[in-house]
Amino acid sequence: MLLRRSIPALLLAALLFAYIVYPVLAMLSEALTLPVSEYRAEAMGWNVNAQPFAAPLRRIFAEPNAIASALRTIEIALATVLASCAWGTALALLWQRRDFPGRCFFAALGYAPILMPPLVGTLAFFRLLGEGGLLWRWLPFGDGQPWIGGFGQVLLMHTYAFGIFSFAYVSAALEDIDPSQEEAARSLGAAQLRAFFTAVWPVIRPPLLASAFITFMSAVASFSAPYILDNSSHYLTVDILNEAGDLGMQRAFSVVLAAIALSALPAFLYINRRGRFGADMGIGMKGSARKSLPPASGAGVSIRVLLSIVVAIVLLAPLSLVVAGATTTPNGSSQSVFHSISNLDASDWVSLGRSGQYAMAAALTDILLALAIALSLRKASAAAVFSVEFSVMLALALPGSALAVSISSVFNGPSFLSAGVPLGRTATILIIAYAIRNLPLAVRPARATLQAVGADLENAAGSLGARRARVLWQITLPLIFPSLLAAALICFITAAGEYVASVLLYGVATKPVSVAVYELFRSAPERAYALALCLMLASATVIGAARMVRKNK
Repeated sequence: MLLRRSIPALLLAALLFAYIVYPVLAMLSEALTLPVSEYRAEAMGWNVNAQPFAAPLRRIFAEPNAIASALRTIEIALATVLASCAWGTALALLWQRRDFPGRCFFAALGYAPILMPPLVGTLAFFRLLGEGGLLWRWLPFGDGQPWIGGFGQVLLMHTYAFGIFSFAYVSAALEDIDPSQEEAARSLGAAQLRAFFTAVWPVIRPPLLASAFITFMSAVASFSAPYILDNSSHYLTVDILNEAGDLGMQRAFSVVLAAIALSALPAFLYINRRGRFGADMGIGMKGSARKSLPPASGAGVSIRVLLSIVVAIVLLAPLSLVVAGATTTPNGSSQSVFHSISNLDASDWVSLGRSGQYAMAAALTDILLALAIALSLRKASAAAVFSVEFSVMLALALPGSALAVSISSVFNGPSFLSAGVPLGRTATILIIAYAIRNLPLAVRPARATLQAVGADLENAAGSLGARRARVLWQITLPLIFPSLLAAALICFITAAGEYVASVLLYGVATKPVSVAVYELFRSAPERAYALALCLMLASATVIGAARMVRKNK
């Protein structure tokens, strides 16, 4: 009976293995069997036509730049974890501990970075901190030269972009804290700091650790920030792109990058199993009621409002810089946003529409798969559950560049997974990459919500004679619709702005908007910022429309 109930889950596990695990194994196989370029083989003293087993991996550990690239990647990831966790936790404590005027508005601004795809955020920070950046021109010292190096600029960009993980995870934990517990500790004579570490810290520590590990994996996978802000240093994600002419080395770099990112996955899964952290990170669409917060004191109100205004300026600054970049002409004069957008040519609009279509197809695929996974795993065996969860978590931890390389290893040529049709440089391979990359963002909230609503209503309907299809359509789907909608939004926004996988997989006829933005940035910056602004406005419009749909449900 258990085996029969596990059949849907096992079929899904086979599907996920074929499209996620198998490409990773194919990439590893090529890293072990492909040759390296002639000059690298000669430098190692190998016969060019008879190179040893695992030649690319052997060459990586003998190449100083490759070792420096791996160390630099780990260094920026660890620094990002410290900075992002501190920033996100500070924001959560500022807005989720005491009530004060405007608190809800400021807390909503905490999710502003999600509107900016990584490439767009990087371009905004480049305009502020890069060579000839606005900050250095505004400061009265330094002669307009940057005094924050490339590593520091990448770290600031990462802190802004990835601090949202700690903010969301810790905020969700703080919503479950009863303020009376801390007040009771203080009434017994505990100092304010001691009361915090007694009543609050034990609650926020597990989600903070979970956010630290997911931040580490995200920082390891970061491409656009190192590529643009610190192009004088070596990073694994950048080397993967630069080694496109040496497929063996490209696969080897991808394997090393994947190994570093995957090293954090076991700890993340262990901590995550102890609580549902971040399962409902839905851009403020969760909609659950929370306990009322105690009001801030007189002086505390002024301090919190002042700090919130400063933080709001910081959070909105990159968004403002994109607008400023779009409205500034090459000769330094100003133009309206409407005029800057109207200067975009037909190819720009085509790339934007193309990305919207790809993102919509990928998001729909993710939601359907997430729903099928959530339903099938409820009564499946432990082995079936593990087989599905392993593939989904592998997709979560696998960096975008490594994912793109693994997919190209399988689909660039004829494959049984594509009915023998090569998919290299096609729209299909981009949609596959987007769907795999964002699948965990849909599966986790779908499973968490389905577990939370329980099966009582479904069982009651079944006992009254309702068929399974009717129960699913009239009871289950309406209950989990808000979480599915929030997950679809995140999948759509992430896919629409995806750059690292796109730049490795796109073709002339399938160029997405992220690649078009970067190409325009080098030749016509004002058009690049205008196109990026259109992408952000499209994301905001989709979020607004989804909130209206949810409100009408």
